[in-house]
Amino acid sequence: MSFVPPELVLCILEHGYYTSLRTPNYTLLKAAALVCKTWSGPAQTLLFRCATKLEQHNISIFPLGECVRILEISIGGTSNGGLGCSADDFVILLQACPQLYELALSITGLHEFEEEILQKLGDVGRKLKALTLVQCGLQSPILFQLLKIWNNIQFLKIEKEIAAWPWRTATTPVLRRNTDAEELAHRPGAEVCLYELALSRFPTPDVLTWLLESSADSLRILELRDIPGPTHRPILSLHAPRLRSLRLGYYNIYSAALLRMCTALEELVIYHVPTHFPLAPDLPPTIEHLSFRNPNHVYRNTLQPIIEAVDALPSLKVLTCDKNAEQLVGDYEILKAKCRMKGTEVIVSDIPFWVYEDPVKVHRFPRTRSVSNFDAML
Repeated sequence: MSFVPPELVLCILEHGYYTSLRTPNYTLLKAAALVCKTWSGPAQTLLFRCATKLEQHNISIFPLGECVRILEISIGGTSNGGLGCSADDFVILLQACPQLYELALSITGLHEFEEEILQKLGDVGRKLKALTLVQCGLQSPILFQLLKIWNNIQFLKIEKEIAAWPWRTATTPVLRRNTDAEELAHRPGAEVCLYELALSRFPTPDVLTWLLESSADSLRILELRDIPGPTHRPILSLHAPRLRSLRLGYYNIYSAALLRMCTALEELVIYHVPTHFPLAPDLPPTIEHLSFRNPNHVYRNTLQPIIEAVDALPSLKVLTCDKNAEQLVGDYEILKAKCRMKGTEVIVSDIPFWVYEDPVKVHRFPRTRSVSNFDAML
């Protein structure tokens, strides 16, 4: 084994990097690092590619920062009551990870970053392309601060509701709302050109408007766990015709209204089988990949809406479902037969709900998951 070239060892380990749950296979990588010196380097490179659950006591001794592409960090505290890092430690940690591509950030007990910290963060975060804001205060301006200094972010995931005012200044109260049309037209928006936006909760319309200001020509993937209601749909309608992938937590009359606007859509993902509102009439004919789930907590005893959807999609190439769909033997056999006649591939996936996917650009859906893509994007 010691005579296998390191480049080949790295290639082999990359193929085994993910478990079936799409998490790094740390057991494999740790074992590979102990095989011999030739294996140790490539294995450790992958072992530290994704660094998670760092707390204050181990930040100062964090090794192999050059290898880190994905970092999950808490500032102020952690979800299990542990002590996260300080803002100064956060800067030091980013300095130690010069090739960092993706950052997941939880912030507790800190309302905003000081100007001195922001200047340092701006210098060390130039290569960041993906940002997940896991936790912050409802009225915190931290999202606005980070996107101002990291305007190269292309993949953004927001897991908390944001209700702060994007245009706050030292002389403007946080909760001030001016509805003057001329002033609204001249308010600057975010400079980030997003390729993918995932929202667990909808921010206020002001925040969504600010967030998507510069993304009219770039946004291609949109994931919504909330219902796109009347107050947010006019904002999303400006981007809908260019979307290639839409992922919906709920499908109802409001979701259907947004779907009808997505005239160039190639992928649709819905996280249940819709039975209360028809799916097929509102599907864009451009869809090539349809993915659905039939989870236990909203289990449906029919696949008829999906069967009708397959009939309605002339360009469908891939259909993805979960193992619960197989349990509906009669409908599932009909569904497979329909797909076979159309030349559509059927994939049964055991990936859990809302699994975090690698933020990599794709030219065909569903997206691939190769750790090499991180380096290719740098």
